[in-house]
Amino acid sequence: MSLFDIYAGYLDAMSIEKERDPKRLFVTDVGKCPRQVALRLIGAERKDILPQNKMMWDIAEYIELTLMKALDAEGLLYEYQAPIRISDHENWGGRLDIVQFVADDTLRIDEVKTVRSNSFNYSDRPKRPHEYQGTIYDHYYDYGEHSHVAPVLWYADRGGSNPPEEYEVGCDFALVRPLMDELDAVRDNLPELPKMLPKVCKLASYGKVLKYVPDWQCGYCDYRDVSCHPDMSEETWGELRGTWAWKRKAKLDVVSSWAQQEGKDAILAAL
Repeated sequence: MSLFDIYAGYLDAMSIEKERDPKRLFVTDVGKCPRQVALRLIGAERKDILPQNKMMWDIAEYIELTLMKALDAEGLLYEYQAPIRISDHENWGGRLDIVQFVADDTLRIDEVKTVRSNSFNYSDRPKRPHEYQGTIYDHYYDYGEHSHVAPVLWYADRGGSNPPEEYEVGCDFALVRPLMDELDAVRDNLPELPKMLPKVCKLASYGKVLKYVPDWQCGYCDYRDVSCHPDMSEETWGELRGTWAWKRKAKLDVVSSWAQQEGKDAILAAL
């Protein structure tokens, strides 16, 4: 028997499914595909969790635990793995990572996110769902008599190839509340499922090619090809050849809407 087989067997033996309400919504659901959340709520079939996935979670937990111990050693730790009470939404839960002192009487929430090494090659941090999460924790956490500052997202490289990056959360809770309301509505409408996520525009080849691709969440979804079957094909809609040249199949109204939202003025000018 290989060492990996022994490791995987031990993980299976030690794995204890947490008892929880199957219809409970979590802070980490906000920003996810609503259909994915709905599939979890109805207990739909999903891909098996592989031992290497559990190894990845172990590494993430160790990094978070080490940061907590480092803050504690410096006398800066206020609270760790604190549960959040969401009083104005029924049957919601959440648990933040770390609350630390940043001054004598000032607190800050720190959310630890571990990512693959190659993700540092792309400037797509902070992730919007992570900002939503930090904003919700900040809104509902009871700071007591302490003052507080905006939460921080701390991105650590699981592979150890890049130094961690910190980002202050600047999202307004007024923008997040409707997303929580949307998930409440998804739960209320079960077993009806929300639609699949639409495809999106994406720049590739160092900004010289515009493609129409599945939402990135579909690529990582545990329900894909098991309980959900999105179209994972990609289309090239435009290429930069001095000026943008558009394919006949390109939906220029979709490109225009995306370019306006993303602030791609050069693409807007070329439409």
